[in-house]
Amino acid sequence: MGSGANFLDIKDQSESFENLAGFVTGRYSLAGAETPRVVRGAIVTPDFFSVLGVNALLGRPLAPDADVPGGDRTVVIAYGLWQSQFAGDVAILGQPLTVDGNQYAVVGVMPPGFGYPGAAQFWAASQYRVPDPPFDLGSDPEELRGASYFHAVGRLKSGIDMPLAQSEMTMIAERLAETYPAENANEGLLLITLHESVVGRVSSTLYILLGAVGLLLLIACANVAGLLLARASGREKEIVLRSALGAGRLRIVRQLLTESVVLAFLGGIAGFFVALWGTQALLALAPEGIPRVSEVDADLRVLGFTLSIVLGTGLLFGLAPAIQSFSGRATVSTIVAGSRATSSRARNRLRKGLIVSEVAVSLLLLVGAGLTVRTYVALNGVDPGFDPQRTLSARVEIPETRYQTDVEQREFYRETLERVRAIPGVLSAGGVLSLPINAAINGDLIFAIEGRPLVPGEESHGGYQLASPDYFRTLGIPLLRGRVFTEGDDAEASGVVVINQALADLYWPDEDPIGRRVTWGDPTDEDANWNTIVGIVGNTRHDGLDEAPRPEVFRPYAQAPMPFMTLVVRSEIEVAGLTSAIRRAVMEVDPAQPIYEVASMEQVLSDSLGSRRFSMYVLGVFALAALILAAVGLYGVLSFSVAQRSNEIAIRMALGAQVNEVIGRVIKE
Repeated sequence: MGSGANFLDIKDQSESFENLAGFVTGRYSLAGAETPRVVRGAIVTPDFFSVLGVNALLGRPLAPDADVPGGDRTVVIAYGLWQSQFAGDVAILGQPLTVDGNQYAVVGVMPPGFGYPGAAQFWAASQYRVPDPPFDLGSDPEELRGASYFHAVGRLKSGIDMPLAQSEMTMIAERLAETYPAENANEGLLLITLHESVVGRVSSTLYILLGAVGLLLLIACANVAGLLLARASGREKEIVLRSALGAGRLRIVRQLLTESVVLAFLGGIAGFFVALWGTQALLALAPEGIPRVSEVDADLRVLGFTLSIVLGTGLLFGLAPAIQSFSGRATVSTIVAGSRATSSRARNRLRKGLIVSEVAVSLLLLVGAGLTVRTYVALNGVDPGFDPQRTLSARVEIPETRYQTDVEQREFYRETLERVRAIPGVLSAGGVLSLPINAAINGDLIFAIEGRPLVPGEESHGGYQLASPDYFRTLGIPLLRGRVFTEGDDAEASGVVVINQALADLYWPDEDPIGRRVTWGDPTDEDANWNTIVGIVGNTRHDGLDEAPRPEVFRPYAQAPMPFMTLVVRSEIEVAGLTSAIRRAVMEVDPAQPIYEVASMEQVLSDSLGSRRFSMYVLGVFALAALILAAVGLYGVLSFSVAQRSNEIAIRMALGAQVNEVIGRVIKE
């Protein structure tokens, strides 16, 4: 995250980048088409597209002078939005598009597949040299240093590598901390590649899946090698006869390798068609949020890669049987005698070694899948801190162009909650800035505690939340001590806050925090806005079931309204039928206001485990396939081994050995 003044200083002082651009992402209400809708978009500085090195498919990207205050506002839309909302109309250029109440002129359409950052559907030009803030900061964003709300992307100059650029950023951060200690103390600048930024959070999962695929390939190759060894042993007489008739060793090896490659090629072609179906099945299981998942497809590149792997494995694992065909071969006299050639001890050891390897790798995949299942089951059993049953959530974001004052924003949500509570079947309704588990906003603010000295670098901080009076009761968050908010905690009342148990344990481990006061302003200021702690509530898992509860401070929404809020509704009936009723209730307050991300809290919990559930399914399938392949390989090698020992078994039984004894020896082996 970056602030406006810091970003401009970094841009001026840095010599490692050709250029730097800033962007802020979010959900925006989009009008200008047949029906209003909420889409993901980005407010960017005009040089955003030139930094990324992309051009428009239709029209042009943002103009370099688009950040002139008071100038014409321009927007570039994504190819998908152009097709879905505007039916691919080439006359879209120059047409107006209303984003959160601000009117923009469409100047370009981006090519298919481009959606950075975060699957954005449009890119609107900022009116400043930094991105427009998502809410009113009370000052020119270019002059603020403490408000970090946007990200930056840059293109390195030719000959500059990441370590050198990071070294420069570290020096600039130290310089800013020395010049502006109040805002930049203990703040750093970390560079990461764009690739890591896009796929970094799922790269570990992808590497695990790649490893599983590699292990499965090894099992299959070992299986094929074992079967080829058995097949080569059965062809010893043929090979000896060919050799006796003048065929050279190289020619025989070439023939065996050719047969191996042809079999592998046919198997690869069949596998590719299976992959066409399997890819669609995997995509159906894939959770939302996997970067570029829409681009996953078994195309000609995949076919080429598959055939190259098939060719390599066919040659590699067909070579050992070909070479083994000349070790311990039968002789011509053996052929004439019509006796069965027996496998050499070395060849038996090789086949058995392949089986041991197959079982070992299969066990590795089974253990990995078992651990994944165990983790998933354990996370399913984690208490999220609230009751998700019969509870529905829906995000609402009102444009500040229509709701410019705190009074207007406060009144909109007050009336909306009243209308939602009046819906038949609704037991209670509340609102919160950011929902647990599905954290759309991760606000974290520094605060001062009354009576405690301020120590630079050791400031108190916690997650910042806004909530309506009925929020805690609606979501089933228990009240541990004190009280929660009431309708009396309005803009005219003295400031109050509710904290969770994690924050109480962190800053008041041996005392009761009820009645203590905190402020987000300067505690030495006579006009500091002090807020009294009136209650302690239970912890909720804000960042996911696999993350510890974070310390949080809740303020009454009426005392610090913002234009965005998540509605939470508890019902005595199934929540699936409430969506249309809630949408109507919101539109009764404002006909142009949509709601989005409507989901039951049970679905929110389920979606939070989507990536782990996907890994569990895929690893489970791979482990099952590995087990089947190992079983097939074990059966094939042992059946061949028994067939090779048929003379021995017949002699043993002729000498009095029982059937159970013979079967026992095979099973023991």
